[in-house]
Amino acid sequence: MTIRHPFRISGAILVTLLLTLFVVPTASVQAGTGLSIQPIKISQTLKANESTAGQILLSNASADDVAIDITVQDFIPTAGADTFQFVGRAPGVTTVRDWINIGSPLHFEFKQGESRQIPYTIKAPPNAEPGSHFGVIFFKATRVADLNAQVKVGTQVGVLTFITVPGKFEQKGAITEFKTDPFVQGGPIGFDLKFENTGTVHFEPKGTIDITSMFGSKVGSVPIEGYAVLPTGIKNMHFSWNVSGLLLGKYKATASILDIDGNLLSRSSANFYAVPLWYILGFIVTVIVLFLVIRFLRKNISISIKK
Repeated sequence: MTIRHPFRISGAILVTLLLTLFVVPTASVQAGTGLSIQPIKISQTLKANESTAGQILLSNASADDVAIDITVQDFIPTAGADTFQFVGRAPGVTTVRDWINIGSPLHFEFKQGESRQIPYTIKAPPNAEPGSHFGVIFFKATRVADLNAQVKVGTQVGVLTFITVPGKFEQKGAITEFKTDPFVQGGPIGFDLKFENTGTVHFEPKGTIDITSMFGSKVGSVPIEGYAVLPTGIKNMHFSWNVSGLLLGKYKATASILDIDGNLLSRSSANFYAVPLWYILGFIVTVIVLFLVIRFLRKNISISIKK
């Protein structure tokens, strides 16, 4: 064999609290003064004249002693939106404001670093109207050092309450939009879902987003949960498919939401294509390198056999 040439080669305020509840569900929330509460939502189904009880963990993680004021208000949903209005007392025969009893002084001083369990009871009256009733338990904090000042700076956090009284009401809704990025390179894959509550009570959508490959086999599933949609309201929800490994080709994502009896309520689908550019570029580069190597060898290496 003869070779001719060598080879070379910050603290949140109340608005943040409410957005946290309705956009990204969490177990607790902290205000600018360092107040934190847990849970941030109470959801119960109560028959007329039935009651429930629980506790709210209130903590002062700020660097100051604060004075706490506890109040209860009603709120009502804004039609066709993802917002609501605090109204003090909602119209109707009875309101959640009248149903909630706080088993604690409504005004007290809270030492820095102190935690306290705030007991509460909620009792639906005998004449409670069927459907959803909404309220909020507010905890307003003011620095003790500012109590006698002309200008008082304070903040408040709140525990939202959703009470459903059984009876004649409709719990229904529909997916009005479901989408994802049409082209992705890999996980995680995000899904945006918009749900409209067309019923007369608040609705907590539950279901799944099932992902199938171009061959029709199921390759993943994402639970739909953690959001509350008020009557006449529309909720924008976001979910992620935390998939690892190589994705390639066409995929179909199908969002299915079930009613309280487990029956299909609404369904919508969206297609997306996985195009892993780095893998493709790596494959192309590998092919080009192999082609050049073979071409080089054919031109610069000759093999002869002598007998």
